[in-house]
Amino acid sequence: MTASLALVGVGGTVAVPEYSALGASALGSSALGSSEFGAADVGVQEAAAARLSDRQGDVGSAPLWAQIEVQSATSVDIDLTTLRSMTGPNLLVGMSQLPLADLSTFAADFPTHIDALLAAPPQAAVVTAWWTMLDSTQRATLTAATPQLVGNLDGVPLAQRSRANESFLRDSLAEAERTLDGVLSAAERSGLSSQVAMLTQVAEALHASQDGPKRSLVLLDTTGSGRAAIALGNPDTADYIGYLVPGMNYQVEPQIVNWTTVADDLYREQAAVLADGAAQRAAPAPIAVTASVRLGVASAAADMSTVAATAVAPTIATIAWIGYEAPDLFSVGGLDRAEAGADFLETSWAGVRATRGGDQPFVSVFAHSYGSTVALLALANGSVEVDALVVVGSPGSAIQSAAKLKVTGDNVFVGKADWDPAVNSAFFGSDPGAASYGARVLGVRGGTDARTGRTLAGSLGHNDYFTPGSESLHNMALIGTDNAELATDDIE
Repeated sequence: MTASLALVGVGGTVAVPEYSALGASALGSSALGSSEFGAADVGVQEAAAARLSDRQGDVGSAPLWAQIEVQSATSVDIDLTTLRSMTGPNLLVGMSQLPLADLSTFAADFPTHIDALLAAPPQAAVVTAWWTMLDSTQRATLTAATPQLVGNLDGVPLAQRSRANESFLRDSLAEAERTLDGVLSAAERSGLSSQVAMLTQVAEALHASQDGPKRSLVLLDTTGSGRAAIALGNPDTADYIGYLVPGMNYQVEPQIVNWTTVADDLYREQAAVLADGAAQRAAPAPIAVTASVRLGVASAAADMSTVAATAVAPTIATIAWIGYEAPDLFSVGGLDRAEAGADFLETSWAGVRATRGGDQPFVSVFAHSYGSTVALLALANGSVEVDALVVVGSPGSAIQSAAKLKVTGDNVFVGKADWDPAVNSAFFGSDPGAASYGARVLGVRGGTDARTGRTLAGSLGHNDYFTPGSESLHNMALIGTDNAELATDDIE
Protein backbone atom coordinates (compact mmCIF):
# COMPACT_ATOMS: atom_id res chain seq x y z
CA MET A 1 0.00 0.00 0.00
CA THR A 2 1.28 3.49 -0.80
CA ALA A 3 0.25 6.96 0.19
CA SER A 4 0.89 10.09 -1.82
CA LEU A 5 2.59 12.94 0.03
CA ALA A 6 4.03 16.18 -1.33
CA LEU A 7 7.48 16.75 0.14
CA VAL A 8 9.81 19.55 -0.77
CA GLY A 9 13.28 20.96 -0.58
CA VAL A 10 14.25 24.43 0.57
CA GLY A 11 12.19 27.11 -1.14
CA GLY A 12 9.44 24.77 -2.31
CA THR A 13 5.83 24.48 -1.24
CA VAL A 14 4.09 21.92 0.89
CA ALA A 15 0.78 20.27 0.01
CA VAL A 16 -0.85 20.11 3.43
CA PRO A 17 -3.83 17.87 4.23
CA GLU A 18 -7.04 19.68 5.09
CA TYR A 19 -6.88 18.70 8.76
CA SER A 20 -3.48 20.31 9.25
CA ALA A 21 -3.92 24.02 8.63
CA LEU A 22 -2.72 24.55 12.20
CA GLY A 23 0.10 22.10 11.58
CA ALA A 24 1.18 24.04 8.53
CA SER A 25 1.21 27.17 10.63
CA ALA A 26 3.31 25.43 13.25
CA LEU A 27 5.89 24.72 10.59
CA GLY A 28 6.25 28.45 10.10
CA SER A 29 6.58 28.36 6.32
CA SER A 30 6.50 31.72 4.61
CA ALA A 31 6.09 29.81 1.36
CA LEU A 32 2.66 28.53 2.35
CA GLY A 33 1.10 31.95 1.90
CA SER A 34 -1.47 33.58 4.11
CA SER A 35 -4.26 33.34 1.53
CA GLU A 36 -4.89 29.70 2.49
CA PHE A 37 -5.61 30.58 6.12
CA GLY A 38 -7.80 32.87 8.12
CA ALA A 39 -6.50 35.72 10.25
CA ALA A 40 -6.33 33.52 13.34
CA ASP A 41 -4.27 30.92 11.48
CA VAL A 42 -1.84 33.58 10.28
CA GLY A 43 -1.37 34.71 13.87
CA VAL A 44 -0.64 31.18 14.95
CA GLN A 45 1.73 30.80 11.99
CA GLU A 46 3.73 33.88 12.93
CA ALA A 47 3.88 32.99 16.63
CA ALA A 48 4.93 29.43 15.92
CA ALA A 49 7.56 30.51 13.43
CA ALA A 50 9.06 32.83 16.04
CA ARG A 51 9.04 30.08 18.66
CA LEU A 52 10.73 27.60 16.37
CA SER A 53 13.42 30.01 15.23
CA ASP A 54 14.12 31.27 18.74
CA ARG A 55 14.31 28.01 20.58
CA GLN A 56 16.92 25.74 19.14
CA GLY A 57 20.03 25.52 17.12
CA ASP A 58 21.83 27.29 14.31
CA VAL A 59 19.68 26.63 11.26
CA GLY A 60 20.95 29.49 9.14
CA SER A 61 18.46 31.49 7.12
CA ALA A 62 16.35 28.51 6.11
CA PRO A 63 13.12 28.07 8.15
CA LEU A 64 12.84 24.91 10.24
CA TRP A 65 9.97 23.55 8.16
CA ALA A 66 12.37 23.29 5.24
CA GLN A 67 14.25 20.50 7.03
CA ILE A 68 11.28 18.25 6.26
CA GLU A 69 12.23 17.60 2.67
CA VAL A 70 12.93 15.01 0.02
CA GLN A 71 14.77 15.23 -3.27
CA SER A 72 12.14 17.04 -5.28
CA ALA A 73 9.00 19.13 -5.05
CA THR A 74 6.90 16.48 -6.71
CA SER A 75 4.45 14.03 -5.20
CA VAL A 76 6.21 10.99 -3.75
CA ASP A 77 4.63 7.57 -3.28
CA ILE A 78 5.57 6.34 0.18
CA ASP A 79 5.90 2.56 0.54
CA LEU A 80 8.19 0.22 2.45
CA THR A 81 10.88 0.34 -0.22
CA THR A 82 10.89 4.14 -0.34
CA LEU A 83 10.94 4.36 3.43
CA ARG A 84 14.12 2.30 3.67
CA SER A 85 16.10 5.07 1.93
CA MET A 86 14.81 7.87 4.13
CA THR A 87 16.51 9.42 7.16
CA GLY A 88 15.91 12.21 9.64
CA PRO A 89 12.82 14.41 9.20
CA ASN A 90 12.07 12.71 5.87
CA LEU A 91 11.76 9.37 7.62
CA LEU A 92 9.33 10.86 10.15
CA VAL A 93 7.17 12.26 7.37
CA GLY A 94 7.27 9.02 5.42
CA MET A 95 6.41 6.85 8.41
CA SER A 96 3.41 8.99 9.25
CA GLN A 97 1.89 8.18 5.84
CA LEU A 98 1.81 4.39 6.24
CA PRO A 99 -1.09 2.34 7.59
CA LEU A 100 -0.59 0.40 10.81
CA ALA A 101 0.17 -2.96 9.18
CA ASP A 102 2.87 -1.57 6.88
CA LEU A 103 4.40 0.57 9.61
CA SER A 104 4.50 -2.39 12.01
CA THR A 105 6.22 -4.44 9.32
CA PHE A 106 8.77 -1.69 8.75
CA ALA A 107 9.51 -1.32 12.47
CA ALA A 108 9.98 -5.09 12.85
CA ASP A 109 12.10 -5.54 9.73
CA PHE A 110 14.24 -2.41 10.02
CA PRO A 111 14.72 -1.66 13.73
CA THR A 112 18.08 -0.02 13.05
CA HIS A 113 16.28 2.77 11.19
CA ILE A 114 14.40 3.59 14.40
CA ASP A 115 17.60 3.36 16.43
CA ALA A 116 19.42 5.66 14.01
CA LEU A 117 16.60 8.21 14.14
CA LEU A 118 16.73 8.28 17.93
CA ALA A 119 20.53 8.43 17.96
CA ALA A 120 20.53 11.51 15.71
CA PRO A 121 17.02 12.97 15.96
CA PRO A 122 15.72 16.05 14.19
CA GLN A 123 15.63 19.21 16.25
CA ALA A 124 12.85 19.21 18.83
CA ALA A 125 11.13 22.20 17.20
CA VAL A 126 11.02 20.31 13.89
CA VAL A 127 9.56 17.27 15.64
CA THR A 128 6.89 19.42 17.29
CA ALA A 129 5.97 20.95 13.94
CA TRP A 130 5.74 17.49 12.35
CA TRP A 131 3.66 16.09 15.22
CA THR A 132 1.29 19.07 15.05
CA MET A 133 0.60 18.30 11.39
CA LEU A 134 -0.56 14.75 12.11
CA ASP A 135 -4.16 13.81 12.72
CA SER A 136 -5.29 11.59 15.58
CA THR A 137 -5.25 8.45 13.43
CA GLN A 138 -1.68 9.03 12.32
CA ARG A 139 -0.56 9.67 15.88
CA ALA A 140 -2.29 6.55 17.15
CA THR A 141 -0.78 4.47 14.33
CA LEU A 142 2.74 5.70 15.04
CA THR A 143 2.33 5.11 18.76
CA ALA A 144 1.02 1.57 18.26
CA ALA A 145 3.62 0.54 15.67
CA THR A 146 6.67 2.42 16.97
CA PRO A 147 6.21 3.13 20.70
CA GLN A 148 9.98 3.29 21.20
CA LEU A 149 10.23 6.13 18.68
CA VAL A 150 7.22 8.15 19.81
CA GLY A 151 8.13 7.68 23.47
CA ASN A 152 11.64 9.01 23.15
CA LEU A 153 11.45 11.70 20.50
CA ASP A 154 11.98 15.13 22.03
CA GLY A 155 9.37 17.47 20.63
CA VAL A 156 6.42 15.09 21.08
CA PRO A 157 4.22 16.15 24.03
CA LEU A 158 5.28 14.30 27.18
CA ALA A 159 1.87 12.83 28.00
CA GLN A 160 1.79 11.12 24.60
CA ARG A 161 5.38 10.02 25.04
CA SER A 162 4.49 8.44 28.35
CA ARG A 163 1.68 6.36 26.85
CA ALA A 164 4.08 5.13 24.18
CA ASN A 165 6.86 4.42 26.67
CA GLU A 166 4.61 2.49 29.01
CA SER A 167 3.66 0.27 26.06
CA PHE A 168 7.35 -0.03 25.14
CA LEU A 169 8.15 -0.94 28.74
CA ARG A 170 5.54 -3.71 28.86
CA ASP A 171 6.60 -5.11 25.50
CA SER A 172 10.31 -4.98 26.31
CA LEU A 173 9.87 -6.64 29.68
CA ALA A 174 7.65 -9.39 28.26
CA GLU A 175 10.07 -10.03 25.39
CA ALA A 176 13.10 -10.20 27.69
CA GLU A 177 11.35 -12.63 30.02
CA ARG A 178 10.28 -14.83 27.09
CA THR A 179 13.81 -14.89 25.72
CA LEU A 180 15.19 -15.86 29.11
CA ASP A 181 13.11 -19.04 28.93
CA GLY A 182 15.10 -20.17 25.89
CA VAL A 183 18.58 -21.62 25.46
CA LEU A 184 21.14 -18.86 25.96
CA SER A 185 24.83 -18.44 26.59
CA ALA A 186 25.94 -17.24 30.01
CA ALA A 187 26.68 -13.77 28.63
CA GLU A 188 23.29 -13.51 26.94
CA ARG A 189 21.49 -14.65 30.08
CA SER A 190 23.41 -12.16 32.21
CA GLY A 191 22.60 -9.28 29.85
CA LEU A 192 18.90 -10.12 29.66
CA SER A 193 18.67 -10.62 33.43
CA SER A 194 20.15 -7.15 33.92
CA GLN A 195 17.65 -5.70 31.47
CA VAL A 196 14.73 -7.38 33.23
CA ALA A 197 15.96 -6.03 36.57
CA MET A 198 16.27 -2.52 35.13
CA LEU A 199 12.83 -2.56 33.51
CA THR A 200 11.25 -3.97 36.66
CA GLN A 201 12.64 -1.06 38.67
CA VAL A 202 11.31 1.43 36.12
CA ALA A 203 7.86 -0.15 36.45
CA GLU A 204 8.14 0.06 40.24
CA ALA A 205 9.12 3.73 40.12
CA LEU A 206 5.96 4.54 38.14
CA HIS A 207 3.77 3.73 41.16
CA ALA A 208 2.66 7.00 42.72
CA SER A 209 3.28 7.55 46.42
CA GLN A 210 0.35 7.84 48.81
CA ASP A 211 -1.49 11.06 47.96
CA GLY A 212 1.33 11.87 45.56
CA PRO A 213 1.04 13.16 41.99
CA LYS A 214 0.56 10.93 38.97
CA ARG A 215 3.80 9.63 37.46
CA SER A 216 4.57 9.24 33.78
CA LEU A 217 7.43 7.66 31.84
CA VAL A 218 8.84 10.34 29.56
CA LEU A 219 12.07 8.57 28.57
CA LEU A 220 13.03 4.89 28.26
CA ASP A 221 16.17 3.62 26.56
CA THR A 222 16.82 -0.07 27.16
CA THR A 223 20.33 -0.23 25.73
CA GLY A 224 23.25 -0.84 28.07
CA SER A 225 22.54 0.17 31.63
CA GLY A 226 19.55 2.12 30.31
CA ARG A 227 18.26 5.67 30.47
CA ALA A 228 14.94 6.72 31.96
CA ALA A 229 13.04 9.76 33.18
CA ILE A 230 9.86 9.83 35.24
CA ALA A 231 7.71 12.94 35.52
CA LEU A 232 5.58 13.70 38.58
CA GLY A 233 2.66 15.94 37.73
CA ASN A 234 1.89 17.04 34.19
CA PRO A 235 4.84 18.75 32.46
CA ASP A 236 2.68 19.50 29.41
CA THR A 237 0.67 22.01 31.47
CA ALA A 238 2.64 22.72 34.67
CA ASP A 239 3.60 26.28 35.53
CA TYR A 240 6.82 25.10 37.18
CA ILE A 241 8.97 22.23 35.91
CA GLY A 242 12.00 21.02 37.84
CA TYR A 243 14.63 18.66 36.41
CA LEU A 244 16.60 16.57 38.91
CA VAL A 245 19.97 15.50 37.48
CA PRO A 246 21.92 12.91 39.51
CA GLY A 247 25.61 12.09 39.70
CA MET A 248 27.92 9.14 40.18
CA ASN A 249 26.43 5.65 40.65
CA TYR A 250 22.93 6.78 39.68
CA GLN A 251 22.22 4.24 36.98
CA VAL A 252 18.63 3.30 36.25
CA GLU A 253 18.39 -0.17 37.79
CA PRO A 254 19.79 0.62 41.24
CA GLN A 255 18.53 4.19 41.61
CA ILE A 256 15.43 5.05 39.55
CA VAL A 257 13.07 4.26 42.45
CA ASN A 258 15.15 6.28 44.89
CA TRP A 259 15.62 9.23 42.52
CA THR A 260 11.89 9.36 41.78
CA THR A 261 11.27 9.47 45.54
CA VAL A 262 13.61 12.47 45.72
CA ALA A 263 11.58 14.12 42.93
CA ASP A 264 8.45 13.36 44.96
CA ASP A 265 9.97 15.04 48.03
CA LEU A 266 10.83 18.14 46.02
CA TYR A 267 7.35 18.18 44.46
CA ARG A 268 5.75 18.12 47.93
CA GLU A 269 8.04 20.85 49.24
CA GLN A 270 7.23 23.03 46.21
CA ALA A 271 3.51 22.43 46.74
CA ALA A 272 3.92 23.49 50.38
CA VAL A 273 5.79 26.64 49.34
CA LEU A 274 2.99 27.59 46.93
CA ALA A 275 0.33 26.85 49.54
CA ASP A 276 2.13 28.95 52.17
CA GLY A 277 2.45 31.81 49.70
CA ALA A 278 -1.24 31.63 48.79
CA ALA A 279 -2.25 31.58 52.46
CA GLN A 280 -0.04 34.58 53.19
CA ARG A 281 -1.51 36.56 50.30
CA ALA A 282 -5.06 35.65 51.30
CA ALA A 283 -4.64 36.65 54.95
CA PRO A 284 -6.17 40.08 55.62
CA ALA A 285 -3.91 42.77 57.04
CA PRO A 286 -4.42 43.20 60.81
CA ILE A 287 -6.72 46.10 61.71
CA ALA A 288 -8.29 47.47 64.85
CA VAL A 289 -11.84 46.08 64.78
CA THR A 290 -14.62 48.24 66.22
CA ALA A 291 -18.36 47.85 66.09
CA SER A 292 -18.53 50.32 63.21
CA VAL A 293 -16.25 48.31 60.91
CA ARG A 294 -17.18 44.70 61.74
CA LEU A 295 -19.71 44.52 58.90
CA GLY A 296 -17.21 45.86 56.38
CA VAL A 297 -14.50 43.41 57.52
CA ALA A 298 -16.89 40.48 57.26
CA SER A 299 -17.91 41.54 53.77
CA ALA A 300 -14.27 41.95 52.68
CA ALA A 301 -13.40 38.53 54.10
CA ALA A 302 -16.27 36.95 52.20
CA ASP A 303 -15.13 38.60 48.98
CA MET A 304 -11.57 37.42 49.58
CA SER A 305 -12.76 33.86 50.14
CA THR A 306 -14.66 33.96 46.87
CA VAL A 307 -11.59 35.20 44.99
CA ALA A 308 -9.40 32.55 46.61
CA ALA A 309 -11.86 29.82 45.71
CA THR A 310 -12.05 30.82 42.06
CA ALA A 311 -8.33 31.54 41.52
CA VAL A 312 -6.43 28.95 39.50
CA ALA A 313 -3.64 27.54 41.64
CA PRO A 314 -0.25 27.22 39.93
CA THR A 315 0.82 23.68 39.10
CA ILE A 316 4.08 21.75 39.43
CA ALA A 317 5.92 18.96 37.68
CA THR A 318 9.24 17.46 38.71
CA ILE A 319 11.26 15.13 36.50
CA ALA A 320 13.52 12.43 37.91
CA TRP A 321 15.95 12.41 35.01
CA ILE A 322 18.49 9.61 34.64
CA GLY A 323 18.90 10.43 30.99
CA TYR A 324 22.59 9.61 30.70
CA GLU A 325 24.87 6.76 31.70
CA ALA A 326 26.14 8.01 35.04
CA PRO A 327 29.68 7.00 35.91
CA ASP A 328 30.74 4.68 38.68
CA LEU A 329 33.87 4.81 40.82
CA PHE A 330 35.98 3.39 37.99
CA SER A 331 34.77 5.78 35.25
CA VAL A 332 34.12 9.01 37.13
CA GLY A 333 37.51 10.51 36.29
CA GLY A 334 36.61 11.45 32.71
CA LEU A 335 34.21 13.88 31.08
CA ASP A 336 32.96 11.69 28.23
CA ARG A 337 29.78 10.72 30.07
CA ALA A 338 29.16 14.29 31.19
CA GLU A 339 29.49 15.53 27.62
CA ALA A 340 27.10 12.88 26.31
CA GLY A 341 24.71 13.60 29.16
CA ALA A 342 24.83 17.33 28.46
CA ASP A 343 23.66 16.74 24.90
CA PHE A 344 20.78 14.54 26.08
CA LEU A 345 19.78 17.04 28.77
CA GLU A 346 19.89 20.01 26.43
CA THR A 347 17.73 18.19 23.89
CA SER A 348 15.24 17.25 26.61
CA TRP A 349 14.85 20.90 27.63
CA ALA A 350 14.43 21.83 23.98
CA GLY A 351 11.61 19.29 23.72
CA VAL A 352 9.75 20.90 26.61
CA ARG A 353 10.26 24.39 25.21
CA ALA A 354 9.08 23.32 21.75
CA THR A 355 5.95 21.48 22.89
CA ARG A 356 4.86 24.23 25.26
CA GLY A 357 4.95 26.88 22.52
CA GLY A 358 3.58 30.20 23.75
CA ASP A 359 2.73 28.76 27.19
CA GLN A 360 6.26 28.50 28.57
CA PRO A 361 6.81 27.08 32.06
CA PHE A 362 9.37 28.21 34.61
CA VAL A 363 12.08 25.56 34.15
CA SER A 364 14.56 24.94 36.94
CA VAL A 365 17.40 22.42 37.18
CA PHE A 366 18.61 20.76 40.38
CA ALA A 367 21.90 18.99 39.75
CA HIS A 368 23.97 16.96 42.19
CA SER A 369 27.62 15.95 42.08
CA TYR A 370 28.71 14.73 38.60
CA GLY A 371 25.21 15.67 37.45
CA SER A 372 26.12 19.30 38.09
CA THR A 373 28.98 18.93 35.62
CA VAL A 374 26.46 17.58 33.11
CA ALA A 375 24.08 20.51 33.67
CA LEU A 376 26.84 23.14 33.54
CA LEU A 377 28.09 21.79 30.21
CA ALA A 378 24.54 21.70 28.82
CA LEU A 379 23.85 25.30 29.81
CA ALA A 380 27.19 26.47 28.45
CA ASN A 381 26.19 25.10 25.03
CA GLY A 382 23.63 27.86 25.02
CA SER A 383 20.86 26.60 22.74
CA VAL A 384 18.19 26.44 25.46
CA GLU A 385 17.65 28.78 28.38
CA VAL A 386 16.40 27.67 31.79
CA ASP A 387 15.00 29.93 34.47
CA ALA A 388 17.04 28.74 37.45
CA LEU A 389 19.93 26.40 38.20
CA VAL A 390 20.90 24.89 41.53
CA VAL A 391 24.07 22.82 41.80
CA VAL A 392 24.98 21.01 45.01
CA GLY A 393 28.03 18.92 45.84
CA SER A 394 29.61 20.05 42.58
CA PRO A 395 33.08 18.95 41.42
CA GLY A 396 33.01 21.80 38.88
CA SER A 397 33.37 22.05 35.13
CA ALA A 398 35.42 23.86 32.51
CA ILE A 399 32.92 26.75 32.53
CA GLN A 400 34.63 29.80 34.02
CA SER A 401 31.68 31.78 35.38
CA ALA A 402 27.93 31.88 35.88
CA ALA A 403 27.73 34.53 33.17
CA LYS A 404 28.63 31.87 30.60
CA LEU A 405 25.53 29.82 31.42
CA LYS A 406 22.19 30.11 29.62
CA VAL A 407 20.23 30.87 32.81
CA THR A 408 17.76 33.72 33.28
CA GLY A 409 19.04 36.66 35.29
CA ASP A 410 21.27 35.77 38.22
CA ASN A 411 19.41 32.59 39.12
CA VAL A 412 22.49 30.37 39.48
CA PHE A 413 22.83 28.91 42.98
CA VAL A 414 25.54 26.75 44.55
CA GLY A 415 25.17 24.72 47.74
CA LYS A 416 28.15 23.41 49.69
CA ALA A 417 27.59 21.25 52.77
CA ASP A 418 30.17 20.70 55.49
CA TRP A 419 32.11 17.45 55.14
CA ASP A 420 31.35 17.19 51.44
CA PRO A 421 34.62 16.20 49.75
CA ALA A 422 33.42 17.23 46.25
CA VAL A 423 32.84 20.93 46.95
CA ASN A 424 35.77 23.29 46.50
CA SER A 425 37.61 20.52 44.67
CA ALA A 426 37.31 22.02 41.17
CA PHE A 427 38.04 18.47 40.04
CA PHE A 428 36.67 19.09 36.53
CA GLY A 429 37.71 22.73 36.22
CA SER A 430 36.37 25.90 37.78
CA ASP A 431 34.63 25.66 41.16
CA PRO A 432 31.10 27.09 40.84
CA GLY A 433 31.19 27.80 44.57
CA ALA A 434 34.12 30.19 44.31
CA ALA A 435 33.30 33.85 44.87
CA SER A 436 34.79 34.76 41.50
CA TYR A 437 32.35 32.42 39.71
CA GLY A 438 29.44 34.78 40.32
CA ALA A 439 26.84 32.28 41.52
CA ARG A 440 24.58 32.91 44.48
CA VAL A 441 25.19 31.02 47.71
CA LEU A 442 22.52 28.50 48.74
CA GLY A 443 21.86 28.03 52.43
CA VAL A 444 22.29 24.36 53.37
CA ARG A 445 23.55 24.43 56.98
CA GLY A 446 20.18 24.83 58.69
CA GLY A 447 17.94 27.85 59.12
CA THR A 448 14.39 29.12 59.45
CA ASP A 449 11.53 29.28 56.96
CA ALA A 450 10.98 32.98 56.37
CA ARG A 451 7.23 32.54 55.94
CA THR A 452 6.29 30.02 58.62
CA GLY A 453 9.12 30.23 61.14
CA ARG A 454 9.67 26.49 60.78
CA THR A 455 13.13 25.25 61.77
CA LEU A 456 15.01 23.75 58.84
CA ALA A 457 17.69 21.11 59.30
CA GLY A 458 21.25 21.36 58.04
CA SER A 459 22.87 19.08 55.47
CA LEU A 460 26.14 17.24 56.08
CA GLY A 461 28.29 15.35 53.62
CA HIS A 462 27.79 14.68 49.95
CA ASN A 463 24.36 13.03 49.89
CA ASP A 464 22.21 15.07 52.28
CA TYR A 465 21.08 17.98 50.14
CA PHE A 466 17.65 16.58 49.20
CA THR A 467 16.57 15.50 52.71
CA PRO A 468 12.97 16.47 53.56
CA GLY A 469 12.85 19.13 56.25
CA SER A 470 16.25 20.53 55.30
CA GLU A 471 17.10 24.13 54.52
CA SER A 472 18.65 22.89 51.29
CA LEU A 473 15.50 21.22 49.95
CA HIS A 474 13.30 24.10 51.10
CA ASN A 475 15.51 26.59 49.29
CA MET A 476 15.35 24.46 46.14
CA ALA A 477 11.55 24.51 46.37
CA LEU A 478 11.55 28.30 46.72
CA ILE A 479 13.84 28.72 43.72
CA GLY A 480 11.88 26.22 41.62
CA THR A 481 8.64 28.14 42.20
CA ASP A 482 10.16 31.53 41.31
CA ASN A 483 10.47 32.61 44.96
CA ALA A 484 14.25 32.88 45.01
CA GLU A 485 14.06 36.15 46.95
CA LEU A 486 12.96 34.08 49.98
CA ALA A 487 15.82 31.59 49.75
CA THR A 488 18.42 31.84 52.50
CA ASP A 489 22.14 32.09 51.90
CA ASP A 490 24.91 30.25 53.72
CA ILE A 491 25.12 32.82 56.51
CA GLU A 492 21.53 32.97 57.76
